Amino acid sequence: MRIGIDARKYADFGIGTYIRNLAQVYDAHPEHRFTYVVAPGDEALVAGPGGRATLVNRSGKYSLRELVSVSAQANRARLDLFHAPHYTLPLGLTMRSVVTIHDVIHLRFPEYFSPLQRTYARAVIGHAARTSDALIVDSRFAATELRRYVRVPEGKIHVIPLGVSGSYAPEPAGESARRFREAHGIDAPFLLYVGSLKPHKNVGLLIRALARPGAGDLQLVCVGERIEEDQRLAAEVARAGVGHRIRSLGWLAEEFLPGAYRAAVALVVPSLYEGFGLPALEAMACGTPVISANTASLPEVTGDAALAFSPSSEGELAEAIRAVSADASIRASLRERGLRRAAQFTWERCAESTLHVYGTLA
Repeated sequence: MRIGIDARKYADFGIGTYIRNLAQVYDAHPEHRFTYVVAPGDEALVAGPGGRATLVNRSGKYSLRELVSVSAQANRARLDLFHAPHYTLPLGLTMRSVVTIHDVIHLRFPEYFSPLQRTYARAVIGHAARTSDALIVDSRFAATELRRYVRVPEGKIHVIPLGVSGSYAPEPAGESARRFREAHGIDAPFLLYVGSLKPHKNVGLLIRALARPGAGDLQLVCVGERIEEDQRLAAEVARAGVGHRIRSLGWLAEEFLPGAYRAAVALVVPSLYEGFGLPALEAMACGTPVISANTASLPEVTGDAALAFSPSSEGELAEAIRAVSADASIRASLRERGLRRAAQFTWERCAESTLHVYGTLA
C-alpha cells in the first residue's frame, strides 16, 4: 500500500511522540510505501537517516487552508490510504482514510475554549467521524467519550493503546537521574509533574494538596508549561504558600525525560480527563512510583500499579503523597507492579495493530 501520514506535528510533544514511534516501526515494513506530510523546516528531521519520503505543507496548523491543501497533496501523490494522527482529517481525500482521535476534550469541557475553538473542533471531529473509513482511539474510555458526543457506526472505532519506548527503563547506576539533578540544581527529594497546565490537568489540586500538613515537605518539579506564567495557578501557589517548594523547568527534550522520572520520588497525575496518560506509562517503565487520579482512562493505563486517589479530594492526594514518601515498602511495591504493567504497552504492538487497521481497508 502507498500510505500517507500527516506528520506536521512530528516535533511536538504528545501527538509528536505518537507519530515518531509509529514511523520508527513502519521503517521495518518495506512492503508498504510511506509518505510523510511535514511542516516547513522538518524535512530532514522526518526523513531521518533512512530518507523517508516527505511532502512539505506550508498551511498553518488548525487553519481552514490545511483542510484543503493537505488533501490536494495526498491526492496528487496517488496514495491508497491517508492516516491523520489527530482529529484534523483533510477535506476531499480520494483515498481511504484513518483518523486517530486521542480525546474529545473540546466537546467534554467546552468552557475551557473560545467559541471559535469549540466550533472548529466540533465541526472537524464530526467530519472525521462521518467521512473516515476507520477511527483509532487510545483507550476504551476514549471510545466511550467519542460515542457520547459523535454518532459513529458500530465497528468503526478501533481501540489501540499507546506504547512506551525502550529509553524509558530502570537505570541501576542512576547516572541519568544524577545528571538531571545536577543540571537543574535539585538536591532535595521531589514529586514530578509532566504536562500542560490546562484546567482539566487539575494542577491546582496538586498545589493545594502539597500545602496540607500530611503531605510532608517534598519539593514539586514541573516539566512542561511553567506555573509562574499561568496567572490562575500562580495565584493558587501564592495562596497555598508553597512557592519555595515548586520548580518549573519548562518543556524538556525527550532525551532528558527518563532522567527526570528516575530522579523523582513519584510522578503525580492529578488529571480530571485523559484520553490515555502517557507520562504515567513512561514513569512506570522507568520504575518510578505513580500517584494517579482514579478517573477517565488512567485506570486502564495504570491498572493496579498506581496509588489512586479521587481527583476532587485534596486530602486523598495528600495522604497518597505521604504514604509514598514515608514508606519504602510502598515505593518498592509500586515500582515492581509498574514495571510489570508498563511491559504490556509497546510501540511495536501499537504500530502493528495500526497496520492491521490499514490492512482491513486495502
